[in-house]
Amino acid sequence: MPTITDIKMFKKSGKRECKITLDNNQTLKITEEICRQYGLNDSEKISNDRLREMEMSDNVLRAIIDVQRFVDYRLRTRQELFVRLKSRGWHANIIDEAIKRFENLGIIDDERFARQWVDERLRNRPIGLNLVRVKLKQKGISSEIIDCVLDGQGANNKEEELAYNTLYRQLYRYVTLERDTANRRMVAFLGRRGFTPGIIYNVVHRILDEIQETKN
Repeated sequence: MPTITDIKMFKKSGKRECKITLDNNQTLKITEEICRQYGLNDSEKISNDRLREMEMSDNVLRAIIDVQRFVDYRLRTRQELFVRLKSRGWHANIIDEAIKRFENLGIIDDERFARQWVDERLRNRPIGLNLVRVKLKQKGISSEIIDCVLDGQGANNKEEELAYNTLYRQLYRYVTLERDTANRRMVAFLGRRGFTPGIIYNVVHRILDEIQETKN
C-alpha cells in the first residue's frame, strides 16, 4: 500500500489545487476541495482503491464545474451537455454523474427546456410543428416529452392559425405582386418554415383571397 510522502497546495488558473506525491513516485493532482474532503496527511498509507475513488470524485467535481459554466450561459438539454463534456475529454460515467447532480436539483430538465424553447420559438419566429419536432429531437428531447409539450400548449390545434399569422406579418412583401407570383413565394416561405402542404394550401389561398378583396 503506497504512502503519502508530500502534499503541496498550488494555484492553477486562479484556483487552489493539491499535488499528492506517493513513495512509489506516483503523483495525483486534485482540487483543494477533494483533498480536504478526504482529510489527507503526510506519511499516511492509502490504498489504490481509495486513490481511484479520490480521482473519480475529483473528475466528477471538475465536470460539475464545466456543467455549471454551460448552464449559466443558457438552459441546455441533457444531450447537449453530454456532447459538450464529451468534447472536453470526459468519460461517459463521469459525465452521467455530473449531469445527474444538476437533474436532481431540477437545473437540467428536458421537459422544462422543451416548453421554454417551443414557447419562445412559436412566439418569436414560428415554424411548423413537424420542424419543431425535428429540431427538438436534434437537441436530444424524447418523442414522449415533445408530444406532451405540444399537446399541453394546444399547438397541434392551432398550427393553421400559426401559419396564417406568420404569413400575414409578411403581407407587405406580396400585396403588389401578381397572384401567381405571390402564390409561389408564399408557398416557398411557409415551406421553409416547415408547415405541411395542406396547411400551406389553406393559408396561402385564404390570404390571396383577402388581398384580392382589398383590391376590388
